[in-house]
Amino acid sequence: MPLRDFLIAPREEGREGEAGGPGEVAAPSGATSEGAVAGGVAPGGIAPGEAASRRVAARLRLRFPLPARERPAPAALAPSLGVLAHPRDLPAVAIAVGVVVARRGPAALVCMQVPGDELPAPALRAPPRAAATRLAGSLRARGLVAHVRGRVAVVELAREADHPSDAATRALAAAGALPTVLAVAARDPDLDVLLAAQDAILVALPPSADPTLAELAASGAARLAPRATSITLNLDPASRALALAGLRAPAAVRTAVEGALARGQLPAE
Repeated sequence: MPLRDFLIAPREEGREGEAGGPGEVAAPSGATSEGAVAGGVAPGGIAPGEAASRRVAARLRLRFPLPARERPAPAALAPSLGVLAHPRDLPAVAIAVGVVVARRGPAALVCMQVPGDELPAPALRAPPRAAATRLAGSLRARGLVAHVRGRVAVVELAREADHPSDAATRALAAAGALPTVLAVAARDPDLDVLLAAQDAILVALPPSADPTLAELAASGAARLAPRATSITLNLDPASRALALAGLRAPAAVRTAVEGALARGQLPAE
């Protein structure tokens, strides 16, 4: 994978087969898979992307508040985090972040994009919780492949027929007000649009990562989201297995996520 495409900057070409010159960035579109029905409305009566758009609009209102006399009644927003990590570590890191943010809601959604790879099947798996099982059912009703690990419902974007940004938008719509995690191993123009709407972005790279790569990845994340945090993460086999199972997040991940949420003054559990 070229250095430029690895967590640093999106590829310059647009989607294959689409009109537009190199570097043109397309915003996530509505659902076009078998999970959609006539008129582009997904099962449950919610247009794909509508809930995600509401989340983005609400966060913009928090960032650029209206005068006191014009403000609506405050509404609690569940945290949403982006994750950038090496492809080898991304599944464990993404689910670990999901385990942490799930403490702030009955369940959490984790969307991950690992090009060309499938999520490893763990030897053990946290028992599915009812809320996460319901969320997975809503995801499947929108034509997405989802499975549950404890309080986390996982969607592997690379396994979807749609462009990853389309699948991610539909997944975020299904999550509604639940905490969400969007994790990618390589920058993409359309996924960047969704990453920019997150409360914060966590960059997690192994100790062996080139220092220049780590610095560029961190600065790129800081340009995307209002808050960005970088950590060096060394996953031993036990920590990796517990994270993939949805049982426990490594201490470094817990500290980084909780710190990002505290700085953003997001709602507590």
